[in-house]
Order: sequence, then C-alpha cells, then structure tokens
Amino acid sequence: MEILTLTPEQYGQFLDESKMAYNFMQSEPFVNYMKDHDDVEIYGGAENGKLLYALPVIFRPAMKLFKYASSLREWVAASPELLQDEKRLQEFVSGVSAKLKQKKAIVWLVESNIEYQQHDRNGNVLEDGFHNEDYRNLLNRIGFEKGHLWRGYDESRQSRWVSWIDLQKNMPETSHGYPMALDNGLEEYTWQELLKEMAGNTRRSFQKTDLPYIVTVRKDGTEDFDLTDFDELLEASAEKHHFGVGSKEHRKDLVRSFGKHGYVSTAYLDVEAYENFLNEKEAEFTAKEQAAMEVCEKMPNSKKKRNQLLEIQEQKTHNEKEIAALAELRQSEPRKRIPLASGIFLETPSEMIYLFGGSNPALARYMGPYANQKEMIRLALEHGLQRYNFWGISGNFEPEEEGYGVYFFKKNLGATVGEYCGEFYLILNNVFGKLFLDKVRPDRKQA
Repeated sequence: MEILTLTPEQYGQFLDESKMAYNFMQSEPFVNYMKDHDDVEIYGGAENGKLLYALPVIFRPAMKLFKYASSLREWVAASPELLQDEKRLQEFVSGVSAKLKQKKAIVWLVESNIEYQQHDRNGNVLEDGFHNEDYRNLLNRIGFEKGHLWRGYDESRQSRWVSWIDLQKNMPETSHGYPMALDNGLEEYTWQELLKEMAGNTRRSFQKTDLPYIVTVRKDGTEDFDLTDFDELLEASAEKHHFGVGSKEHRKDLVRSFGKHGYVSTAYLDVEAYENFLNEKEAEFTAKEQAAMEVCEKMPNSKKKRNQLLEIQEQKTHNEKEIAALAELRQSEPRKRIPLASGIFLETPSEMIYLFGGSNPALARYMGPYANQKEMIRLALEHGLQRYNFWGISGNFEPEEEGYGVYFFKKNLGATVGEYCGEFYLILNNVFGKLFLDKVRPDRKQA
C-alpha cells in the first residue's frame, strides 16, 4: 500500500467520493480549523492509484525534544468492509507509523470512531445487541495497545460516551456500531414519530415553544453572526454546572470553518409579543369569568358550573402572576429580545452535532433549550441525516453520579446512549514513548 500525504482538498474529495458516514472531527472543515491552530498532516493509503483510507493526524510537543501524534477519530475508509480488513489496515498503519517517526513522533494516540457495545436509553447494555471487542482486538493485533474504557469527563480526551437520536430506522441492527454508507436505504423518521419516543413532559415543553413570543434565530457560518448572546448563556450554564467555557475566538473560527454547515441557533423571549399575549389572555379570562359568574347566578346549585368558574379564575390568577413577573423582569432586563438558550451545531453528511450550548437557568420556564433543539432536530430531518448527536455525556446513569443531569435531559429528548471503543496507543519510540504515555495516560494499564 502506498502512503500519500494529502491536501485538505484531496481529503475532502475522498470523503465525498466514498459516500461514507464520518465523525465531524474527521471532516474537511474540522481539519482546516485544526490546521489553523496546530501542526496537522493528512495521510492516505492507496492501492493501484485508488485511495482506500484517509486519516488526519495532529502533532503536538512532547517532552520538549519530541512530538506526539494524535488522531481525534480514526481513519475514514472507502467502504464499510475496509474498516475490518485486517491485512490492509495493517499495511496502512505500518505505513503511517513510518511517516510519524520521520516527524519525530514518539507515540500515536488514536481515539476510535467505532461503537463498542449497544445500549438502551437508560444506559443498560443490550444483551442481544452488538459488541465490538473483536475490533479492539484487531487494533491490538496490528500494533496498538488497548486503552482503558473510562467513564466520566476527561478534558485530555474526546468524549467516549455520547447521546444521540437515530433519525433513520433500524440503524443499530444494520450498522453493528460501524459507520455506514450514506445511501444505505434506511427509512427516515418523521418529527411526529420522534416526539412519540420522548418523555411526556418533554413533548409538552416542545408544544410551549410554538407560542408566538418564543423566537428562534439560526445563522450559519457564511453569515454575519455574533456570539455575544451565546457566550453570555454559556457562561450562565458554566457557573451553574461548574465547567470551563474555553476560547471564544476558537468557537467562532470553528463555526466559520464549517461555513453553511456550521450553525449558531439562539432562542429568545420577545418581550413585546409576550406582553401582548398576556394582555390578550387577561381580556379573554376576564370575559370568561364574567360569563361564568352570570351562569352561576342563574344556576346556583350547579356544582359543574361552579367548578368551571373556579378553573377560569385559577387560569386568570396564573396569568396575572405572569404579567407581574414580566413587569419585574423588564425592570432588570431592558432588551426587547431576551436570550434564553443558544447552541453551536455542526453538520456532516451523516450527523447534526450539538457541540456547545448554554441557557439562562433563571428563565427556564420559557423553554428556550427546547425551542433550540426542535429547530435543529427538524433541520436534521429535512437534510436526511442519520443521527442527531448531542455529543458528550459522562457514562454515569445514576442520579447521584457525575453528569447525570446532562444525560437525563438528553434521555428525555428521546436520545439513546452510545459508547465508543475508546483510545489506542502505538508506541513509536520504545523508551521515550513509554515514559510519555506513563505520564499522560496513567490509567492505560487498567485496560
């Protein structure tokens, strides 16, 4: 097998021609984004002039004098069968390893894009589902050490546990955890079918986002977008859930790199529209109350009519509380449109990824996160994608465990649990590579 160094354009052409699903970190826009911030090479494996595999590799400093190589998600293959072709994979990995040594890399870290085992939405392993320990063993046979199958959040690695909604029917049974061809013939779900799989309170929350005072604004990376509202909401969420917010400029660069497939979607409370809505409801409830009182005067012994009056009065009281709450909100918030929730979304030919997001916890009653999710799930369905990917969760599924709240929110949206095969290490320098791995991956011997 001939090992080639590809340009981003050649890599993008390979992705287009292969018509295979791939992770957003394997995409041409993401590679271009990484090349602006890191030393990145793209390697291809060809036979008889035809590319079979392609792989982006990032080089970063290690132990001052050396580098380590990292592939955030592994190689893309020209067909599903090539992902399990041990002979060709061995040739490709050996050839790439030689290239990495020439760059003075002492170790190669690869994070898998193959699912490990099938789970349900509660995090339970399905007994009759797929289990890909054989793939981990295959990588071990071609030279990689198998990494520890960790749970929890780890900022030094990409998410091993994720949460997603399958947008095409029978995906797990067809894919067995491997990337599939984009033109796989599977039937797409409808929005109404997805709604039926969601928790009852989630369906009601989505219904509330149809009200005229909840406005969602979506812009893509080709437009003049502003991340001010997004950053404000991300910081509000970070403060509540105790996580870092990262680089503002890097987020903007990432959206721009994805162009028309990078999105910033923000849900707002339109204050004037909300005030008009509440005033109209107040007039409606006042008229209904007056009419119901007149009926009760004519029929004083009707328990049914008295109950109807009480129900109207309860609705009217609730509406008056909303009017008072809005008046109080306007004193502290002068904006005509108040940001409720915002997210950054990236699209590949197979997935819509909800990568970053934030919301204002004090305004959760207006269902901003649900407005955002509905906007983007429906867009993913319109584009015929395979999955709507909520990205990282902790892999913990008990209420007292780290990250349970994030998982539970996504579960109620109908998401199931995905688990990747983890991280693999190929030592390129027996002395310094092992020393470096012992330092950065002290848990690797638990594998």
